[in-house]
Amino acid sequence: MDAHEDYVWPRATSELILLPVTGLECVGERLLAGEGPDVLVYTLDFGGHLRMMKRVQNLLGHYLIHGFRVRPEPSGDLDSEVMVAAFGSKGLRVVKISWGQGRFRELWRSGLWNMSDWIWDARWLEGNIALALGHNSVVLYDPVVGCSLQDVPCTDRCTLSSACLIGDTWKELTVVAGAVSNQLLVWYPAAALKDDKPVAPDRRVSGHVGVIFSMSYLESKGLLATASEDRSVRIWKVGDLRVPGGRVQNIGHCFGHSARVWQVKLLENYLISAGEDCVCLVWSHEGEILQAFRGHQGRGIRALAAHERQAWVISGGDDSGIRLWHLVGRGHPGSGVSSLSFKSRSRPGVLKAVTLAGSWRVLAVTDAGALYLYDLEVKCWEQLLEDKRFQSYCLLEAAPGPEGFGLCALASGEGRVKVVPINTPTAAVDLTLFPGKVHSLSWALRGYEELLLLASGPGGVVACLEISAAPSGKAIFVKERCRYLLPPSKQRWHTCSAFLPPGDFLVCGDRRGSVLLYPSRPDLLKDLGVGGKIGAITSAPGAGSGEGEPPLAEWGPVSTLPSLHGKQGVTSVTCHGGYVYTTGRDGSYYQLFVRGGQLQPVLRQKPCRGMNWVAGVRMVADGSMVILGFHANEFVVWSPRSHEKLHIINCGGGHRSWAFSDTEAAMAFAYLKDGDVMLYRALGGCTRPHVILRESLHGREITCVKRVGTITLRPESGVPSFLQPDHPEPSEPVEPGSEGPGLIDIVITCSEDTTVCVLALPTATGSAHALTAVCNHISSVRAVAVWGVGTPGGPQDPQPGLTAHVVSAGGRAEMHCFTIMVTPDPSPPSRLACHVMHLSSHRLDEYWDRQRHRHRMIKVDPETRYMSLAVCELDRPGLGPLVAAACSDGAVRLFLLQDSGRRLQLLAETFHHKRCVLKVHAFTHEAPSQRRLFLCSAATDGSLAFWDLTTLLDQGSPALEVAVDPGLPFQLGSPCLTLQAHSCGVNSLHTLPTREGHLVASGSEDGSLHVFVLAVEMPELEEAVGGAELLPQLQVLEEYSVPCAHAAHVTGLKILSPSLMVSASIDQRLTFWRLGHGEPTFMNSTVYHVADVADMDCWPVSPEFGHRCALGGQGLEVYNWYD
Repeated sequence: MDAHEDYVWPRATSELILLPVTGLECVGERLLAGEGPDVLVYTLDFGGHLRMMKRVQNLLGHYLIHGFRVRPEPSGDLDSEVMVAAFGSKGLRVVKISWGQGRFRELWRSGLWNMSDWIWDARWLEGNIALALGHNSVVLYDPVVGCSLQDVPCTDRCTLSSACLIGDTWKELTVVAGAVSNQLLVWYPAAALKDDKPVAPDRRVSGHVGVIFSMSYLESKGLLATASEDRSVRIWKVGDLRVPGGRVQNIGHCFGHSARVWQVKLLENYLISAGEDCVCLVWSHEGEILQAFRGHQGRGIRALAAHERQAWVISGGDDSGIRLWHLVGRGHPGSGVSSLSFKSRSRPGVLKAVTLAGSWRVLAVTDAGALYLYDLEVKCWEQLLEDKRFQSYCLLEAAPGPEGFGLCALASGEGRVKVVPINTPTAAVDLTLFPGKVHSLSWALRGYEELLLLASGPGGVVACLEISAAPSGKAIFVKERCRYLLPPSKQRWHTCSAFLPPGDFLVCGDRRGSVLLYPSRPDLLKDLGVGGKIGAITSAPGAGSGEGEPPLAEWGPVSTLPSLHGKQGVTSVTCHGGYVYTTGRDGSYYQLFVRGGQLQPVLRQKPCRGMNWVAGVRMVADGSMVILGFHANEFVVWSPRSHEKLHIINCGGGHRSWAFSDTEAAMAFAYLKDGDVMLYRALGGCTRPHVILRESLHGREITCVKRVGTITLRPESGVPSFLQPDHPEPSEPVEPGSEGPGLIDIVITCSEDTTVCVLALPTATGSAHALTAVCNHISSVRAVAVWGVGTPGGPQDPQPGLTAHVVSAGGRAEMHCFTIMVTPDPSPPSRLACHVMHLSSHRLDEYWDRQRHRHRMIKVDPETRYMSLAVCELDRPGLGPLVAAACSDGAVRLFLLQDSGRRLQLLAETFHHKRCVLKVHAFTHEAPSQRRLFLCSAATDGSLAFWDLTTLLDQGSPALEVAVDPGLPFQLGSPCLTLQAHSCGVNSLHTLPTREGHLVASGSEDGSLHVFVLAVEMPELEEAVGGAELLPQLQVLEEYSVPCAHAAHVTGLKILSPSLMVSASIDQRLTFWRLGHGEPTFMNSTVYHVADVADMDCWPVSPEFGHRCALGGQGLEVYNWYD
């Protein structure tokens, strides 16, 4: 390769963009979405599949798309070919596309036209395009020739914040401009006597007290809607705006948003608005809120589109998500709260309890001992039975299953339990289990094979009843199988139970907040040789034991997690996918794992803020999970995946009898209020009330990007493999979402929104799939480190998939350690499933609180932030790695991970830099005699410090100094080398071993690069005196600086080889540098579209695919280049 070719190669091309969605437009049964300069084309035809058809890359160059305008066709047919004008910032491009028969083709594309001012709106006028520009002027453009035909300014040349063009010809063209003076200016460009002569405004409309961001005109009703910075939406009666001199009347002043309103759209029957509060509101034309759509996160909703015929609203947010919502209007029969009108003279007594048998049958019991049934199809109450022994105090529970298996159970204060078949209540079975009160009832179902009823009595005794049906189906048999004994506590009864697959154990929760594991059969307990016979009692008459049978034994738990959910108790237990999920009234839910007959906590998480009573967990059809709970006086169904409240029912709180049921047909929630039964029903089950066209990534800026590893998928089975697949040639485009072989990169991103997201980035499809999100942090997550990447099963028994240890850290001096396991799963679109197991956590203020001599110590600032992490893997068997953290309080702290990451201990610290430390980086030096481990730290003053950590854990190591005050961690010794590399903060740092030593590169806030070769000189053995340790000497051999490498902060830097380096900056340029011939030499640069890039990671994928580079900031962009 000659010198000229060296400078051309490599050339990076954009492969994937995840940016805020800034433009949306419905065209027939298609949806156009603008994301950066790219266009996403979706098909919205529900006759087939809701899917993405095509991504048109780089349509608008380096401009962001803000809108689309489709040229109207005389025939009105937009299903085969359309002419679309895409505009944004100062750019405009017209493209003709064909999408008939499910195939997308680009027929023609104009040049990219650069205007002199910002384009606020565009409108087709008889084959030409009128553009409303940012300083209140209108340009008429010819899209075929590519030239301006007319340019008419307004006399008021103020800066605009929005504009709207009305009319179909130049003569009737009307401009409604939103000026910075908070006024609406209405003027007519055709009124100009000659070209370029300014036109005076016809009308000025005042009312808003903030800048007007959006407006929409409905010609059929003569209405104009405006959205403003003052958090309001106004509706104006304007008539036909194409006629000068009309009257403008404000007929609606709508307040419903809690922040600035970005977008507004008028429909025939509705008004849609969306804003910075991430809420999309549906209003009537009278100003009444009809619906509120919540689901986006972050800085707001930027784009709106509507399909009136299908009653759809589509929203695009700053979180790069696109969602489709259904307009239902008033009085929709499929959703809402209704009273079942129980109060009647024919039904005496007061309601005591209510439950649901499936989603269409409601059961209720009164203080008179009467059991009633309400069938939603018949819509009337029916008395099933009346038993005076169950008056005053009565518990009621229906059996689980699609329609409750037709069984329910009653319990009294005198130890009686009645199992009632709902269809044949006369076949009810009565049992007397205890001499005292029955405190609780719960059902446990194992598929369609086994059904158990658990009842808690006095003294912590739990009776386990086995329910079976006669072959005729008209009778049931109830047999007491065994008895369990709960651990001692003040309120000693169980609250919930579930079978642990395959059915050998029962998982129970109790009122004390403990989670317990019991054998489902006593003979299993004897076979395992665990547990024990706590004591034998004599069964009460009618308890199910036959005459002459020995008394039942009370069996203790095999495994116990005491007070896992605090003193308020466990509310539910759910087993799914090999894990146990428990919820409690402490406002949290746990993920547990059973190994060797013992319960082990995996992960503790909290749902949305304010939900202090978590009532349950449900798994929905798409594989995700929803959380049920009470938020103040509301019952809420919350999605951890999308961070949204799917259903909200104002029931008055959870301190009342209530029941929840979810089937594929409908979701139902029944509760007692004001002496009546209230029922909320939503068709479609507990799933989202909308369609997610594309999942959101992060609600705020991405602060860190880290690649974990790569998985190969076999095309025939979708099972990950570690064989190199055959890749399509670069010239052969692969449609997003198409099936085929390829490598999948697993990438972790951290964000200001306090979440850590695990992404799957296939190389063949150019798409991204969010596998899971970790939400344990209480503040922003700024850094992440990965080590121990392997396969499930370990080296001895490798299985398909990927495992890794991850440490994340950020604000409030908080650090978490967890493992991820990515395994094949054919059900989700990514064909992968990710399991997260939380190992340990650490906070500096909690560390201070645990010290015995904390009164002698200075408390750590709770606002301390971890800026960067580096994993230092020691060559010591049995010892975990060291984690180095750069801290905002001027310290470099070292943490020791022990017991496979389950213990995170602060080992040492140093305040050598005496100012905020921005970066840390670890590297090793392989010498013939030994392996040395080094740590490099960089601070805001531009200095670099190098530390030798090889002998850090040795007894009497000179690398550590004993702290002056007791209880403090060790002090890290003096650095081996300090170097003043820059004049200000170092934002990027990387090293690469070479023959001469180590190549070190750093990037600064002033846009400069610093590259030097670091040599490690190992002393000879003869130089050691008296057994002293041989310390290496660090020396700088070559040193070069590039003062103006970038125009802003250099936030990403990677040395790919001794001759090639790549850097990224806030100036939005990805630049390649040639190394090895003196000063780094510029090769080429590529402009990317992610603003405020905070981190970058590069890695080789395969010889066929080359390298990939992920850039994270206000969005995510992936580039690739070939070797």
